[in-house]
Amino acid sequence: MSTATLEKKQLEQLAECICVCVKCPLHTSRTVAVPGDGSTSSKFMIIGEGPGRDEDRTGHPFVGASGKYLDHVLEGSGMDRSDFFITNIVKCRPPNNRVPKAIEILTCTSNYLFKQIELVDPKMIILLGGTAVKKVLGFKSVEEARGRVVESNGRKYMATYHPASRFYREDLAERIEKDFGFIRSELKKCD
Repeated sequence: MSTATLEKKQLEQLAECICVCVKCPLHTSRTVAVPGDGSTSSKFMIIGEGPGRDEDRTGHPFVGASGKYLDHVLEGSGMDRSDFFITNIVKCRPPNNRVPKAIEILTCTSNYLFKQIELVDPKMIILLGGTAVKKVLGFKSVEEARGRVVESNGRKYMATYHPASRFYREDLAERIEKDFGFIRSELKKCD
């Protein structure tokens, strides 16, 4: 069995474990878990905060309004969803879309997310929003990480605001689009 085939199988097995996980309280309110979408051969990874209502219904990340906006900025930057493995910090929707609690974040990242990163082994990881930036990079805010490539634990990261934030703060749309322009130029260097 080739390494790529083995990694694909392991990623599928991990997704199966995520779908039946009961390790934190989030499982009690989910409709379905959202392991992530993409292939083990993706050069790039996107990590958001957690599933929303539409994601909780479908089992796929970034399919609601935030997903449509993400698709828009990706297209505007000359990229496509299929270029990425897309997932979230937590795999089940927090009630009322609240920010995930520390124990929920720790449970999902230690059991699933860090293993997904290892299996996909992307050249670059895009972090969307404060929860992802704080957990993965240990920064206090997205603003600290924007506009540059951050190297941490042998991996390269870039960050911007979560696409949902532009629905609450119109002024962030321009920053997000600018960030994706920068992200595109950096991803081209990885090809």
